[in-house]
Amino acid sequence: MAKRLANGAEPDRLTKRDWVSAALAEVGRGGVANVRIEAIARELGVTKGSFYWHFKDRDALLIEILRFWQETSTLRVATFIQTNIQDPRERLSFLMRVASEDRADIPGGAIEHALREWARSSDFARRTLSEVDSERLAIMTEIYVDLGMSLARAKAAALLALSHLIGVNVIHRDVGRQALRAQREICLEFLLNLPDAMR
Repeated sequence: MAKRLANGAEPDRLTKRDWVSAALAEVGRGGVANVRIEAIARELGVTKGSFYWHFKDRDALLIEILRFWQETSTLRVATFIQTNIQDPRERLSFLMRVASEDRADIPGGAIEHALREWARSSDFARRTLSEVDSERLAIMTEIYVDLGMSLARAKAAALLALSHLIGVNVIHRDVGRQALRAQREICLEFLLNLPDAMR
């Protein structure tokens, strides 16, 4: 019987997205250098031929990784909050909480940290990271404008909020989960109240 993947798919029915998801997980575990076709194929329980059915080469996979990461980490989240959460404070709170979850794909998390490191030597990665940063800043700027801030102050507040989210997930402090959660709650309250503080 064929080995099933974590998502329930059978190896001989792997999709392009299965390969991208597996490769992105490898990025989170050990950086872009960790994306090795043979190793991923072995993990997925298939031959390298399955890979070449979907991709021309490793570079094509890396491009798809960036596109997938941009889509799932930013664009889908933006669409969700714009269509499902009307109150701007609730939108900002939702973004802050999602970005504070204990997962590799959060802003400043293991995956993004590895992608930013890669962007130092890859023009395509650098352009994608720049687009993601701009998209995130635009999302947060719109929220702060909706909270009553001028555009100039909203842009500054968005930069402060995004810098906090990325930075706090890069800083590894051995303070314990409960203490870190309490610190994040204080930071969230501060960022939610920026419109009043910056008037």
